[in-house]
Amino acid sequence: MFTLPIKRMRFTISAKLITALLAVLVPLSVMTLLLNRQGSGTIYEEISKSVQSRDAFYIQSLENALKGISQLMFEFVIDKELMEIGISEEPITSFERMNQVLVIQKRLHMLKASSTYIAEAKVFLPFSGRTIASDDYLSEIPPDEYAKLADNVDPSRVMAIGDRLFMSMRFPLSASGRKPVFIVVVELSADKLRESLQNIVNPDQGDSILFHIDENWEITNERDEEFARTMRTFAERQLQGDAAIGMVPTVLESAPYLVSYRKSDVLNTVLLVYVPEGNILGSLHRYERWIWVLLGFSLCIAFLLSISIYRIIHHPLRRLVVAFRKVEDGKLLPVEVGARRDEFQYLYHRFNSMVARLDALISEVYKKEILSQRSELKRLQSQINPHFMYNCLFSLNRLIQEGANERAYRFTLYLGEYFRFITRNADDRIPLREEMKHAQVFVGMQSIIYGDCIDVEFEPLADAYGDLLVPRQIVQPILENAYKYALGPLVLKGELWVHTSESDGYFSVWIEDNGEELTDARLAELASKLLGSGDFMEETTGVINVHRRIELMFGSGSGLSLTRSQLGGLCVEIRLKQDGSGKAETDVSNADRG
Repeated sequence: MFTLPIKRMRFTISAKLITALLAVLVPLSVMTLLLNRQGSGTIYEEISKSVQSRDAFYIQSLENALKGISQLMFEFVIDKELMEIGISEEPITSFERMNQVLVIQKRLHMLKASSTYIAEAKVFLPFSGRTIASDDYLSEIPPDEYAKLADNVDPSRVMAIGDRLFMSMRFPLSASGRKPVFIVVVELSADKLRESLQNIVNPDQGDSILFHIDENWEITNERDEEFARTMRTFAERQLQGDAAIGMVPTVLESAPYLVSYRKSDVLNTVLLVYVPEGNILGSLHRYERWIWVLLGFSLCIAFLLSISIYRIIHHPLRRLVVAFRKVEDGKLLPVEVGARRDEFQYLYHRFNSMVARLDALISEVYKKEILSQRSELKRLQSQINPHFMYNCLFSLNRLIQEGANERAYRFTLYLGEYFRFITRNADDRIPLREEMKHAQVFVGMQSIIYGDCIDVEFEPLADAYGDLLVPRQIVQPILENAYKYALGPLVLKGELWVHTSESDGYFSVWIEDNGEELTDARLAELASKLLGSGDFMEETTGVINVHRRIELMFGSGSGLSLTRSQLGGLCVEIRLKQDGSGKAETDVSNADRG
């Protein structure tokens, strides 16, 4: 059978096109994401440096401002008027003392005006129990303030009394149990400190906290006190190591934050700035999300393109491939062209033209082959008929010579039936029922010749296979060989068994004998000759003749098979291939093409 060597494709053209598209889109998208991640990292580093520089500037400015306040307070220690008023226990009523108080108030006012962080400047006079303020005159000393500030010897220390912040300097500076002569007190403005924190970070963007490590005070614009305490606890944990500055990302209350902190060793305070991560890297994150959206959109485009490729290229190409595979399987069917107006229309037309041409060529070859097979059948049949006729004449002559007139009479009746079968129909194929009846006529003739020396069991043919068409004289030559080579030479009683069966798509006629002279080597030799019979063109008779005629009519797989019989002799199986309906194939061309 003519076949087309089409290799089964695993990676189609459409799959290659889609893969190529993805091979371009995916690396570009991944590269864009990587660049965005790298840019995010670079921007994060720059932001971290900027934040740390800003925090350092603020801490340094605050240290300088409070250091300036401390220096101004230190100048009061060498003030002569303040020293005289401080050591005096007399009421300040004289004109001279009043002038001294006015000078001190003027200096306190100048101290207050020296820094925006100063809310009030005043002096406590413990010996007289009075307070001189920049805008007040000889008021009483607040006991809570005095108790907190009396023993302070560090002018840079910022202490909390309630919600107010103070710096102080006493004289004498030593606090060895002596009552101070005076105490210079500066009250810091918490509002100004909060305003200064707003210069670090916009309240709309984030917030900041300034707190003292040892003193229990803090300055912040955070309205949520609980959150402020949480941030302070976080900063204290970060400062447990050696790191005095840093910027770390963290998650607080299920929200990501960027937190920077810096410790002032001079003031023993910590500046903590925290900003939601989205406020700093939000644009980058949005850009990254847009990249993911673009990637998803690209995949959607790839999906839609794959559908388009499937409809425009893959589907019509697949139809053409399927059509070629049908041709490979022997089905020369055209492809429906439809209303296409592209290259596939030309391919379909060319394919249909090729299929039509192949079908015409194959039909022409088959017709020639069928005629050749019929000629071969006629030639083989012409070899069989004279061969058997010679044997019959010799047998009849022997019966007449022996004087077996009755047996000779019956023999001539059988012989008449035999020649009537040969001459009444010249068709190459006959129903199996007639072929088996003809075989029984032959067995009857042999029974006359051999008498009771041979027992014959001839099982009836099933009605379902009676109309099955087979070549003429395929059973009788096998029976003739059995009588001649197996049963005839036997000393003991011979046995012949003819029966049928159906298995694995084949209908079989079995002819078995109990011959004793067939060796295994001879059986293998006969089977080998039978398999190679198609390679010989010389005149053939007997078993090989039958095998070739059956094979010509029913195709490969049909014919004769030689094995050892259950009776001990030779078993010849006549195999006829069946079609899907359970009937044997009877068309020569169909058998060969299958």
